[in-house]
Amino acid sequence: MWNAVNYFETLNGKLKTTKDVFHFCRVSGINGLEEVLANYMSKNAFLAVDDSDDGMTIRLGGGYFNRRSIVIYVLKKYKITDMLGRETVLSETRAIRNSLISKLLVDANRNAEGLNYLNKERIPYHEVYSLYTSFIASQASKNESCLI
Repeated sequence: MWNAVNYFETLNGKLKTTKDVFHFCRVSGINGLEEVLANYMSKNAFLAVDDSDDGMTIRLGGGYFNRRSIVIYVLKKYKITDMLGRETVLSETRAIRNSLISKLLVDANRNAEGLNYLNKERIPYHEVYSLYTSFIASQASKNESCLI
């Protein structure tokens, strides 16, 4: 079975846009960004993989298959009062998202890393704007930074 955590941890160390800048970590969903919060004061950017198991069993053709969802968070701090800085961070995180998807598709087409069952027809993504707003608000008074 494909190990998403190992795949994206390796990819984080190889991509020029994330290498040595984005701290890789594991999380257990949007409500439990444990390693992000634990490293919030010492790191400025995070590539986090949700390591909780989320999916469904589906019937396809003559058999049953497990379809798993993998969630990746690309997060970076910006000053809460700096809208230009926010836009810069948004552009950067969007470019990283596109690079991650591109590399994932290239590897899937090469049948590398056990990705031969990746659903290449549909790879959804969503931006999360108000991430941990209560935590961020408490930190904003200290250093005026938040994650996006």
